Amino acid sequence: MVSRSGHRLGVRRGWGVGIACALVLLAGCVSGATSEQTRMSAPASTSPGTSTPTVQVAGRPVQLYIPASRPSGATAALVVVLHGYTGDAAGVVEFFGLRPLADRRGFVIAAPQGTTDSEGNNFWNASRSCCNFQGSGVDDSGFLSRVIATVIATQGIDPARVYVLGHSNGAFMAHRLACDHADQVAAIASLAGAMDTDAECDPTEPVSVLQVHGDADETILYNGGEINARPYTSAATTVARWRSADGCSSHVRPGERLDADANVPGADLRPTTWTDCRGGTEVALWTIAGGGHIPALTPAFTAALVDWFEAHHRAG
Repeated sequence: MVSRSGHRLGVRRGWGVGIACALVLLAGCVSGATSEQTRMSAPASTSPGTSTPTVQVAGRPVQLYIPASRPSGATAALVVVLHGYTGDAAGVVEFFGLRPLADRRGFVIAAPQGTTDSEGNNFWNASRSCCNFQGSGVDDSGFLSRVIATVIATQGIDPARVYVLGHSNGAFMAHRLACDHADQVAAIASLAGAMDTDAECDPTEPVSVLQVHGDADETILYNGGEINARPYTSAATTVARWRSADGCSSHVRPGERLDADANVPGADLRPTTWTDCRGGTEVALWTIAGGGHIPALTPAFTAALVDWFEAHHRAG
């Protein structure tokens, strides 16, 4: 696939995460939304250890993964996982390696599907820069809010332990969702995502935010860039905005390095956390030194990511 800028893009559809849109520079998108999509269709409760790829919420598919074992009567955490541009729901769960941890730790995974543009590419209408290239009017922020509400109502979810994880276009969408529906989200993690430089983000409540980004990412640039002349933030600016929104102090806590990307030798992850934020939240930047846009994530990274979520539930 060759973009208008002349760069050849390799889309790793086997993982379903696709490629994000910084070099794609496509034009246009058909509307994937209708008035019927504002209605909620609650899924039936599912049995442990099964996936339900055809659950419908607001007329759109959501894959649910229910842990194999869960204490009777106990509420569970929910991790909403958002695929990248051209990706899909099943692929992004595999990419992050979440299902074995869900079984061991007892959290529920919800993997919604974005809508499809006229060229057959799945996308989220997350921001002006990424990745609604055809001007769709689909309200993905509203849709994902309904997904969270529906899964909480039907699957015994603890509302204080709702987390959102996205890659690339899905990471842009995670930021958007936290800006728009902070009351439903305890924490988000963005891998290789960003925000519009002029994005309006005034969350009603503080949200813990983890920005993960490879400093060798050539698709969504670590130091910021633009797509179709629409600029997006650098990793540093992204976390600075959330530090401001969450009222964080200037106190910085370094973290333990680990091997996050199997394609990069050694302990490539460099974590930095800003603490003393409102409501007990924190904002963190995990830089993958030498990491690209689609890292080969290690089990150690996935475990650290889930640990971070579990440490950042909404305060009582």
